[in-house]
Amino acid sequence: MKKPIMRFLLLSILLLAASFPVFAWDDAGHKLVAYIAWQQMSPEAREKAIKILLNAPEDSDLNALFPTPPDLDISTYPIGARSKASKQRDYFMIVAYWADIVRDRKLANRYKYHHGTWHYLDTYWRDANGKVEMLPEMENDKENAVERLFFFDKVLRSDEKDAEKAIALAWVLHLAGDIHQPLHASGRVTETEPKGDAGGNTFLLSPKDAPRKENLHWFWDSIVVRTVPRKNDASDAEYLLPIAKTMMKKYPLSKMQDRLAIGKFDQWQQESFQVASTKLYPNTLIRNEMPSAAYNKMAFGIAEEQIAIAGYRLGAWLDQILGNPTGAQTSENPPCKIIRKVNYPVTQTNPSDSKLEICLLNLCPADKGKVARPMYPMMVKGAMKMFEYDVEKVFKTAKEARDYAEKNGVKDIGF
Repeated sequence: MKKPIMRFLLLSILLLAASFPVFAWDDAGHKLVAYIAWQQMSPEAREKAIKILLNAPEDSDLNALFPTPPDLDISTYPIGARSKASKQRDYFMIVAYWADIVRDRKLANRYKYHHGTWHYLDTYWRDANGKVEMLPEMENDKENAVERLFFFDKVLRSDEKDAEKAIALAWVLHLAGDIHQPLHASGRVTETEPKGDAGGNTFLLSPKDAPRKENLHWFWDSIVVRTVPRKNDASDAEYLLPIAKTMMKKYPLSKMQDRLAIGKFDQWQQESFQVASTKLYPNTLIRNEMPSAAYNKMAFGIAEEQIAIAGYRLGAWLDQILGNPTGAQTSENPPCKIIRKVNYPVTQTNPSDSKLEICLLNLCPADKGKVARPMYPMMVKGAMKMFEYDVEKVFKTAKEARDYAEKNGVKDIGF
C-alpha cells in the first residue's frame, strides 16, 4: 500500500506545482525596478519609450494604463494638476507590471498576451551534503525569460512598427525584474520534488491546516511590502519613491557600474541562480513554518540589491537602445553643461541637509585633481562612465531651469 500512496502524493505535488501562477516580485517590486531604470535614462530615451508604449495594439490595454489623456498636459492649470513628466514616470512604472495584469483569463482580448513560461528560466540543482549539485540533464521550456530578453532586444533595435515594439518593451520592463528575483532562476530538486520545486512554489510555509497557503516563492515576491508596509493607504509616489531612493543610496550606481553587463541576460540569470542556490534554503528554513525574522532581514537585504542592479541594468540598456545616437549620452565626450536633479549640497560626508535639487552641472571642471568632487554617470558608446562635476547653479523651479537652458544653449536636460 505504501508505494501507491507515495506515487499518489508525488503526482499531487507535481500537479499542484504546475497549477501555480509564476509571479516574480509583486507590483511594488516591479515598479521599483522601473523607477530606478527611469532615473538612469536620458530625456530622449524616456520620450521614445513613452511614444512606443502609447502606440501599443488597442487590445493590449497598455494605453488604458496612462493617467488621463496622454497628449494632454494640464500641469499649468491652477488646479493642482500633476505634471506630464510625473504621469509619464508613473505610466512607465505600471507598465512594468502589465505582464502580470494580462494573466486575467476573464479578459480574453488581452489574455492572449500572457505567456507563463516567459517569466522564468530555472537552473535545476539539488543539495548534495551542503554543496550545490547541478542537474544539466533537466530541460527547460524553449521560450523562457532569457530567450525572450534576447529576442525582444532584437525587436527593439529593429525597424518593426511601434505596435510590435510596444509589446516587446512592456515585456522587457517586466522580465528585467523577473530575472533578478532569485527564485525565477532556480529549480531545487528534492525527493519530494523530483521535477523541481517550481522556484519555491511547492515549498509551503503555512501550517498544513492553514486556510491560506503561502509558499517560499510568494514570500520572496512580496518581501518589500512585508518589510516596509504601506501606511495610511499611501499612493505609489508616496510609498515607492522613498524606498527606491533608499535602495539607490545603499547601492549607488557608482559602485554597481562594473556589474551592469548590458545585454548579457544569461549572466543576469546565473547571478540570480547563485543567490538562490547558496542563500535561500538555509537549514533554518523549515517546511510549513514561516521564516524567522532573521531570514526576512536577509531576504530583504538581497532584494534591495537585486532590485537596484535590475533597475540600473534596465535603464542603461534602454538608454543604449532608445537614446539619441547623436546626442550627449552616446557621444565620445558628453557636453560640459547639463541640467540634472542631484543631491545638493554634496560633499564627501554627505550632509544630512543635502536634498535633491535641479542643478546646472559642469562636467568639465577646471581642476580635475579635486578629490572631493561628486561624480555623475553618463553613457559613452554603450558603456556607463563616471564624470566629476561642479554645481554651477541651483534652480528653484523646473520652469526656471528650462528657461535658463533655452537662453544659454543647454540641450541636455533631464530631471
